[in-house]
Amino acid sequence: MTGTAGDGLESDDTLGQFLQFQANIADLSARDIAERFQELANQEKSRIEAGADIPADPVGEMNFSKSHLDRLYKDSASLPSKRFLQVFLGITSHVAGVHPDRHRELCQRAEILLIAERRKRTRRRAVSSMPTSHAPADEVVATLQLKLDLERALRAEDRLRWALSDTQVLMGTLLQIINALRDIITEVDAQILRGLRDTAQAAGQGLAKRQRRQAQSYKVAAEAQFERVNQRRRLLEALWDQAQGNLQRLALHAEVTDIPSLPDGPSLPSRLILPEDFTTSPVLADIAAALGKVEEHNDAEEQAVLDLRQTVTIDVPLKLEDELAILVAATRLTDGGTRGTALRTLLKNWPRHPETRDTLIRLVHDEQSDIRLTAAWSLANEWSSSAAARDALVTLTRDSSANVRETAVQGLAEGWADDTAARDALVALTRDSGPKVREIAVLGLVEGWAGDAVARDALLSLIRDGDVYVRMTVAESLVAGWVSDSQVRTALLTLSHDASPSVRWAARQGINADDVPGGNMLRKEGQGTNLLLAVRIPLDFVGLDSIPIFDRLRRGVAFDTGVTVLLGNNGTGKTVLLNALACLAPQTLSDSPLRGPEGISRQLAEGMEAVWNEKRTPEGVYHLSSSYFDQRSTKSWASGVENWVEQWFSVIDEKKGPNRLFLLDEPTGPLDREACHVMFQQLNELVSQGCQVIVASVQSMWVEMPGARVIRIDRRTLSRFRY
Repeated sequence: MTGTAGDGLESDDTLGQFLQFQANIADLSARDIAERFQELANQEKSRIEAGADIPADPVGEMNFSKSHLDRLYKDSASLPSKRFLQVFLGITSHVAGVHPDRHRELCQRAEILLIAERRKRTRRRAVSSMPTSHAPADEVVATLQLKLDLERALRAEDRLRWALSDTQVLMGTLLQIINALRDIITEVDAQILRGLRDTAQAAGQGLAKRQRRQAQSYKVAAEAQFERVNQRRRLLEALWDQAQGNLQRLALHAEVTDIPSLPDGPSLPSRLILPEDFTTSPVLADIAAALGKVEEHNDAEEQAVLDLRQTVTIDVPLKLEDELAILVAATRLTDGGTRGTALRTLLKNWPRHPETRDTLIRLVHDEQSDIRLTAAWSLANEWSSSAAARDALVTLTRDSSANVRETAVQGLAEGWADDTAARDALVALTRDSGPKVREIAVLGLVEGWAGDAVARDALLSLIRDGDVYVRMTVAESLVAGWVSDSQVRTALLTLSHDASPSVRWAARQGINADDVPGGNMLRKEGQGTNLLLAVRIPLDFVGLDSIPIFDRLRRGVAFDTGVTVLLGNNGTGKTVLLNALACLAPQTLSDSPLRGPEGISRQLAEGMEAVWNEKRTPEGVYHLSSSYFDQRSTKSWASGVENWVEQWFSVIDEKKGPNRLFLLDEPTGPLDREACHVMFQQLNELVSQGCQVIVASVQSMWVEMPGARVIRIDRRTLSRFRY
């Protein structure tokens, strides 16, 4: 691997060095880049709240803290995602004024380095997993203990800084009081002297002498309090030196790659609260009140200093044998990555301990979405009998992260099925303003409360929902959970006339349902018009059940519209099915080599039953993917939305004609909504010419395509998520 001049990439450079070089060119520190990431995350969150689709890899869920970036530069952090690299380089290129073509080259180089680093780490893990060199589990706990000690030292230093500032303010306040008392004593002495010389003022001598004695006693008390504060200041200075020594000693440890920043604490004290007019007209009553506050404050601070002294001087760490206490304490550390490591180790070694449950409930409020996701998964997996765990999952059903929300809903559906409180929480979500929240709530209700009248009524209230995806989910769920209910059958009849063909098809599945799963795959709508009519696998087909497409294929998949879209997240098996369909056709008609898990696709194709139209003979089956055009674009095509469309349809135009089947994997690529609608029109033109189109995609905007039927491929159950 070789670099070009000025790109910061030498033959032996790593991904971290490359990213740091780009940051240096833009003159951006790790903190600067973290702040710009946060700005982008806030902007993305605003767009999502306004109704935009949640991206597959949201910026807000990335780890972009300053400490993480520092570790990334040193190649000691977890590897970033492809989109993280795009966002990072987008920031640096924008600030540095990099030309768009140059920016694309940098992104490609970053991806090459990312792939190389992944391979390197895979080889490293393979070597480290050999019996001769695998590390004992105690090392994880020892590392966490080191980080605990480091953060404890940081916090002790921070508390000492605050306490020293407080003593300085308090000493200044006491000097104010002492000076005010000197002025009062001087004034009273003058009054007494005047009384000795003037008999007219002799009557007030007794009062003046009492005031002087009182002022003198207050002055003595103030000086004593000042000495207490000064002694505390000297002790704090000594403790500060010791804390600095502890911190430096820990920072030299090989496992410490950086010193984490603590969250912003309270501002340093400016002054002790005194009456506003104290400095202009202090009276003995005000001074007495101020001295009372000072004494109370001194008593409290002296006890706090004793605690600090014990922390700094004794510095007794948790014993390694007390693994549980170390792990629980480590889940409170500042660094999110360390908290995650501690949590995973805690779940591995102490999954059913009550302290683990309490820790998980606390972590549902963690700032890191991946930690909240782990907490949701673990509460559902291990604590289904706990009301406190249920309530924590109810809280997470409104989480900002879609993955966390879905896991919480699935956990409630599986772990607390038939629980009234859990059901009512999901019923409430069906009235949420966000369509994605309503959809997840519907899925949870059908999974955990099929047949329940309250859950049924919540779904029936959504049959005229404004979001087509929600209506489609409602139709599928009513069929799955309440198909024999008379009210549901009436609702399905209504939905069978919906404007969306996907909703109509889902509703008619219930109206025409057979007792045999996957039977009667061909429906009246579109029967006999396409080249490929339907596919399914036998109920006893042995496949990877962790891939949701296999469960869907056991129920049968019918292709009864000109355009059929297999819609789902990455890993659900869309491409596996598309590859298998390509395998079913004569290989001489397949336009591009298969990608993805070819072995699984071939296994699926061998066991899959396909129904072809006996009246039509395929004259061409073309299997095209976005990677095919990515390769072409680096050779002869410029990038950009217009050229992306041109690439697709210059190829498709060559192949179009009656009796053609197109298998398209992610054809929309980087297109925006407007460009996607142009593509929808062009695909419908292909259908009008006698072609059939089957699409695999993660983009939810396919539900907006007129005439297309969307088949959603989901991870519907928690058991699949656990796998």
